[in-house]
Amino acid sequence: MKRTIGTILTGMGVIFILFACIAFMSDKAVLGFTLSKWETLVPFAVGALFLFVGVGMLNKVAD
Repeated sequence: MKRTIGTILTGMGVIFILFACIAFMSDKAVLGFTLSKWETLVPFAVGALFLFVGVGMLNKVAD
């Protein structure tokens, strides 16, 4: 169960970080969202949190 949740959180973290990077570099709307340069920090921070928590959960799982 922990491995599944950790994998999902890690995947979501990567997706959020990629979205934030694309939105930061783009002047147009990305997936219907128009974000300023400062507003891209929120999805980046959420993605980083998901990524670190997911990787942490995967490291704690005993095989």
